[in-house]
Amino acid sequence: MTAKDLLHKILEYQHSWEDPHVKDSKPARLRLEQIESLLDAFGLSKKYINLQVQVQYFIGGRKEELSRARYLNEMNNLEYLTGGEFLKDREEHCNAELSQKIIETVTALHPGMEEYITERRLHIHWLFNNLLHFRRDVYKVTYPVGGMLEGFVAGLEYSFYLQNKLKAIITDNLDEIDETLWLILDPAQRDIEMDELKSKYNYTDHDFDSIDHKWRMENY
Repeated sequence: MTAKDLLHKILEYQHSWEDPHVKDSKPARLRLEQIESLLDAFGLSKKYINLQVQVQYFIGGRKEELSRARYLNEMNNLEYLTGGEFLKDREEHCNAELSQKIIETVTALHPGMEEYITERRLHIHWLFNNLLHFRRDVYKVTYPVGGMLEGFVAGLEYSFYLQNKLKAIITDNLDEIDETLWLILDPAQRDIEMDELKSKYNYTDHDFDSIDHKWRMENY
């Protein structure tokens, strides 16, 4: 399993299971447990915070320098990741492959800017936050619609057909975005075997089709 798999699990969890009325359900809890295990496996949880790092945060509209411990105290592991805080705890050289891609692409788009770009920070933290926000929006747009309504409505079925055709096109063209987010999450792009995830990180591989179906039958 890779950090790209983790990304997809987070997108699905935040879209479908993070709302207050379902977040305490069994399907939501088990999904979050999986995410927590993968965050640990890929070194993306608060367990890996470097307390020596000092960052200036905007607090109450003014800039105030806080310790990482104080700022992150109320933040859970998923928020630590989705807020891009893990990048502050990573050595900059770890992002070398992505940094080179950024420089090559942006200088091709803006000739003559290479010296300006290479002399300054590339702001991978901004890249991550902006691209993850966009990816969430795309996930929401491409989430499949369908299923037979109570009482067949031909017009709605045709609407769903047209929507799903476009969604398929968008989904088929997400590779570069997902690969970039994967490279940010895990520059080594590791593929961790399921046996290792289970033995070292307490990961459980659930049959969510069955779990979700049972939960819906009991609650709707």
